Amino acid sequence: MCADVAEAAQTIAYQRAMQWELRLFILRNGINPATLGAFRKIARQGPREQLVPDDEFELVYAIASNRLRLALLLARDTALRRSAIEQFTSGNVDWDHGEIFGTTKNSARYRVPMTHRLREVLAGVCAIAGKNEPLIAALSHDRKPVTACTLLWELRKAQQKQNHGEAMEWSMHDLRRTAARQLYERTRDIRKVQRLLGHANLVSTWWYIGNAGQVLTSTDLERSA
Repeated sequence: MCADVAEAAQTIAYQRAMQWELRLFILRNGINPATLGAFRKIARQGPREQLVPDDEFELVYAIASNRLRLALLLARDTALRRSAIEQFTSGNVDWDHGEIFGTTKNSARYRVPMTHRLREVLAGVCAIAGKNEPLIAALSHDRKPVTACTLLWELRKAQQKQNHGEAMEWSMHDLRRTAARQLYERTRDIRKVQRLLGHANLVSTWWYIGNAGQVLTSTDLERSA
């Protein structure tokens, strides 16, 4: 089992989901509801607050393989999900407008401007990739699709090498969260963050903002005369 899948089985969200399924089973089968009292209550899950410091990102990026570099940039600079990164092809690049676009989770559409560094990397990769070939695969020595476990392993090895043998605390998905948080802190525009993340529901976007979206200042309470 992939390491991140195994870890996911221990999350509060997973435990709450399993407890909910157990509750439904008890109610549907006429079992005494008091049975649920034997199971401990699971605390309500809050937003994950892990962000990726720029210095740590640059340390890992400096020694990353070409395919990991591309994945890191797509995750941090354009906030793409892992699945979208794995499927990303040259057909997802709009050179005329300097943007990337495509479809991701739940058929959500994204269209995001390219940063200068990402544009340079994509230009090199697209030159060697087949028309419909995932760019991550094009950068692999055997040209085969790269799984999430492969990228996770490469990320952990690079982190350990730059952190005295210990992995850093952040994952690929934390780069997506970091992109959302930084955009919000620069613009204070939740709708722009929603567009970056490709969320249909604004509530999902607030989950990424976490505590950053809860700052209250005196200016917020001022009323114009």
